[in-house]
Amino acid sequence: MSEEARKRCPYCHEEIMAAARKCKHCGEWLEDPPTTSTTGSFANPETMVSEALSEQYEIERELGRGGMAIVYKGVQRNLGRAVALKVLPQGMTHDKKLLERFHREAKSAAMLSHPHIVTIFDEGETKGVHYMAMEYLTGRDLHEIVQESGPVDPGEAVGLIAPIASALGYAHRNDTVHRDVKSSNVMVTDTGRPVLMDFGIAYASSESRLTQTGTVLGTPEYMSPEQARGNEVDARSDLYSLGVVLYEAVTGRLPHTGGHPMSVVYKVLHESYTPPRQLNPDIPEWMEQVIAKCLLKDADERYQTGEELAEALESEDPGEAVPIPTASSGDGPATGPVELGDDGNGQPSKTQVFRNEGDGAPEAPAAQDGDVATDTMPSDDDPQTSTAEPDAATQRQRLRIVRSLEGSADWVNAVTFSPDGQYALSGGGQDNIKLWEVVTGNEVQVFNDLESQPISMALSPDGEQLVSQSSSGGIQLWDVASGDLVRTLAEGSEAVLATTFSPDGKHVLSGNGNDGSLCLWETATGKEAVAFDDHMEAIFSLTFSADGRYVLSGSGQSGKLSLWDASSGAMIRTFEQGDWEATYVFSVAFSPDGKYALSGSDDMAARLWDVESGRLLRSFKGHSGLVIAVAFSPDGQFALSGSSDMKVRLWNVDTGQLSYVFDGDAAGVNAIAFSPDGRYILSGSKDSNVHLWTP
Repeated sequence: MSEEARKRCPYCHEEIMAAARKCKHCGEWLEDPPTTSTTGSFANPETMVSEALSEQYEIERELGRGGMAIVYKGVQRNLGRAVALKVLPQGMTHDKKLLERFHREAKSAAMLSHPHIVTIFDEGETKGVHYMAMEYLTGRDLHEIVQESGPVDPGEAVGLIAPIASALGYAHRNDTVHRDVKSSNVMVTDTGRPVLMDFGIAYASSESRLTQTGTVLGTPEYMSPEQARGNEVDARSDLYSLGVVLYEAVTGRLPHTGGHPMSVVYKVLHESYTPPRQLNPDIPEWMEQVIAKCLLKDADERYQTGEELAEALESEDPGEAVPIPTASSGDGPATGPVELGDDGNGQPSKTQVFRNEGDGAPEAPAAQDGDVATDTMPSDDDPQTSTAEPDAATQRQRLRIVRSLEGSADWVNAVTFSPDGQYALSGGGQDNIKLWEVVTGNEVQVFNDLESQPISMALSPDGEQLVSQSSSGGIQLWDVASGDLVRTLAEGSEAVLATTFSPDGKHVLSGNGNDGSLCLWETATGKEAVAFDDHMEAIFSLTFSADGRYVLSGSGQSGKLSLWDASSGAMIRTFEQGDWEATYVFSVAFSPDGKYALSGSDDMAARLWDVESGRLLRSFKGHSGLVIAVAFSPDGQFALSGSSDMKVRLWNVDTGQLSYVFDGDAAGVNAIAFSPDGRYILSGSKDSNVHLWTP
């Protein structure tokens, strides 16, 4: 199966879905935005900025866009001085907390005067435009240099990193912690001067994107372990991040990477990394020691000040020796997983979350509280059970809620993301469905006049249509942009409690009548296209395989999990084996590659199945309530389960290990969904809220 097409936002350069109309990272529209009563119409950003700042500055051209700001080259009129104007996008100016931090930290950063810290001349707000004026520099950032030219010579790296370490030391003495030190924030001017950028917006950008609770998570690959845990950070966290920058500069790679943000966070917390000299033999031993000391998990064991790190680099003396980690043992806890390099073909190897036993790895901890963990897929006749309690040895970290999308008056029965990940939808009380903007948490659209409370919904692959299933059995098709009802596909289909779109968006799969019959409807006409074989019992859950060949359904009477041929409507097989004792299959999911099926049921377990053979591969046990919702991560490496026990759990598909517990829902979890890029998770629960989570 081919991966979803992706592209880079032309403004902030973050990766987004190819079909995205608006960047979920910087909030900028990639085409003319829709005009609605909530969002209104947007003027051309550059024209708006130019007009608002015209008395003080002349805007010459746009220089680029970062994750949370637009940068223009301008001229300060009264001094005739070239400046770089950093402006918050209009899509973020409604966030009062972000604005407060932006201006407060800008003023704090303006107090810093150091040759290797960008100088801030002015900051303020004019006619709704929030800006920061700073010295205009020409050059390239260090990340761009490494990407284009490969690793930097170790001697040159000292000349770039030591001044930044000194600059951080100066900032720390002045009570300013950067919190987002990374190679793209180190500008190397045309004259070779390294300058640390983005003082003053690091806090603001992080808060907007990742938290509203005071916990700041920067860029995962550069985060210190204490920052990854959400703990209070100090100067030593910045020095850890600078150690990552040094590692990247001299090896051309990052210490910790992964296709999934949660995997990266876990690696930062628990894994070792490939020693730099294994990647680049030209790196001197003393520099490898410096890097190792910067990257120690314990902040007390690292360099304590920027000046100390600068001195170690300039004198080529790392100080007291520290152990150099290997690919099979790290400086974290003995239970940490093996650090993986590439697969021998220059490609990153598959992400793993937990250490495999053997191969020289430290002994894994004994199972506790009934935990059973397997390292490989079970044999054909040996399905495995994986169980874990919150306090078990395999439990690593509890994730926190980024924000709650409030406003539902009753249970939230369904949640989903738009195909580009910019929006979230929730269906619950008041007989309506709400559309939210993920970056801001703002309500954008409301779909009213549903026949009754929504219990299931899905977005078309292009994000332009919504199908809903009401508790009364009505199946309705909606226009997303306007919120208007397009047509009603069926009425009184109370025995089928789910509906979804085919992968090509041409059909809607749902019930027809009150006997549990499945039907494919043409999206364009509303006509019945395919009637599935008689099922004659309630169906609680439905999903399509990504290639559109198969349909998976979960029964609400016999506990059957059934596989159907989507083109003919014929049943192919039922999945029944082993400890399968369920009566209700509340939720089902296909893995992205279509190889596996996932089910959640009333016997407090989620199960992984082989689609081709119908064999039960493993059971994920540990919930103390009904498993009402399941989902796969976009890369297929993780399985997600949500339960009436108020917990959402993330499991490693390959090993069955419990990776994370999402602990924060005040009532049972009815629905869960991964964002298309795997960065966020939505949960809908009986506490009337939709919760957005991230590592």
